[in-house]
Amino acid sequence: MFKKVEKITCVGAGYVGGPTCAMIAHKCPDIQVTVVDMNMEKIEQWNSEKLPIFEPGLEEIVMAARGKNLHFITDIPKAIREADLIFISVNTPTKTYGRGKGMAPDLKYVESVSRTIAQHAVGPKIVVEKSTVPVRAAESINAILREAQRNDPRLKFQVLSNPEFLAEGTAIRDLSNPDRVLIGGESSPEGNIIFLKNLFLFFKMDNS
Repeated sequence: MFKKVEKITCVGAGYVGGPTCAMIAHKCPDIQVTVVDMNMEKIEQWNSEKLPIFEPGLEEIVMAARGKNLHFITDIPKAIREADLIFISVNTPTKTYGRGKGMAPDLKYVESVSRTIAQHAVGPKIVVEKSTVPVRAAESINAILREAQRNDPRLKFQVLSNPEFLAEGTAIRDLSNPDRVLIGGESSPEGNIIFLKNLFLFFKMDNS
């Protein structure tokens, strides 16, 4: 049984993960939001006065929420264990080897994070992938997590897709007032798709 979402973890502190989670923390002060990345230098920048990326309005949002309900850390296993909902926000570059070289997306980072989630998850987790290739990424994530469920009946995962449409220079405006929000996945009795939908609708209704 999935419980109420009180803690969100985002694996990947890049251009999508950082601003998206900063906005969630800003709009939803009752939710603890943790951005985690194995790149210590990047996390140190998110915890400093000089953020790793520049977007108009981002610094003010981060500074207001950081240390309260917005956290940047490198301890990936801890962040996974504690989360109710996990965003996967890592790169999906074009393959540079093998079949599909130069054309197909390389899902090695998505698959690596999925295996890490399977290894360290405790209890039910909602896993949301924010890839730009949602169908293929979701299939890959599902395959890995379903195998983990078969090996440990205490685990329960629901995989949702929520691709991001952020433009450089307008990311905060796009997050505050998105012109479209796409969410895909199987329906569940717990209504996890509805939760995610309402989370992003809240951004649109509350433009403070």
